[in-house]
Amino acid sequence: MGDIREVISHARANGGILTVQEAAALGMSKATFYRRVNEGVFVRVGDGVVALPGTATRSDIALRAANRALGAVVSHQSAAKAHGLGPIADHTPSVTVTHRGSNRFEGVVVHQSTDLLPAHVEDVNGLRTTNVVRTTVDLAQVLRPNRLARVVDNALASRAIELEELASMQQALTRRGKPGMRNLRTVIESRAGQPALKTSELEAELIDLIDRVGLPEPVREFHAPWLKPIDGRVDLAYIDSRVIIEADGRRWHTLFDAFEIDRRRDNAAQLAGWVVLRFTWRMIREEPSSVAGTIRSALEARKVHSAGPQSHI
Repeated sequence: MGDIREVISHARANGGILTVQEAAALGMSKATFYRRVNEGVFVRVGDGVVALPGTATRSDIALRAANRALGAVVSHQSAAKAHGLGPIADHTPSVTVTHRGSNRFEGVVVHQSTDLLPAHVEDVNGLRTTNVVRTTVDLAQVLRPNRLARVVDNALASRAIELEELASMQQALTRRGKPGMRNLRTVIESRAGQPALKTSELEAELIDLIDRVGLPEPVREFHAPWLKPIDGRVDLAYIDSRVIIEADGRRWHTLFDAFEIDRRRDNAAQLAGWVVLRFTWRMIREEPSSVAGTIRSALEARKVHSAGPQSHI
């Protein structure tokens, strides 16, 4: 009749989730499976799907169960939460399946999509989840325009996505009758119409300025270990001196939510012992001497700081 220890071990190795089919493959009969549920060894979370008690939050259990039972992908608001996108209100766990038909799962919103490609999916905390760009596109189906605009602005400001790749996927997935695509297109076009530089272009100008004045070459696209994966990239860094340089090239950096994100990033850097310098496109283009002088002063100050106080004997 199947060793209960082996069955529990299998469940633990799979996020605390177990299906009746998996239990049967390990030698446990269906009658024994449901008797163990009644005994409290497992907690029922769906039709033929159980979880080990206390292994995760109810929401996480529901997502993992749907992921396994339906072959579903975590999507929409649940994917947004997994990626740290916001603001996202409280929601019912949501997934997407790639085939048509009646797909229901207790406690989970199941979306159906025939255009969800393998390239749109990645692993997040052991769950197949839509990537950040696909998630943002999917949110257009379920969020009001104002909330969608805030999510897009925050994702752009935190560099979770680039406007160009969001526009490309929106165009690729747009079809007659697909909900939310018109709203998303409006959001994209309003931001694309802003007088702005791509971050890469402004970084290139800043690198050129640094080279012209004879400053050391910084590391580009430095992945800061103290930041979460979604916020983990900074423009330029002098690693030995622990100086970060951020180029604020877009107008949405002035939005309230983006301003807050930048402040959180800066605070995290300072707590890790780094200095953060921010320069706008106007400063880089119209005040290059001031920008260069600020960087030079920061590097010199950090050199003194790293040397520590001098001993007096």
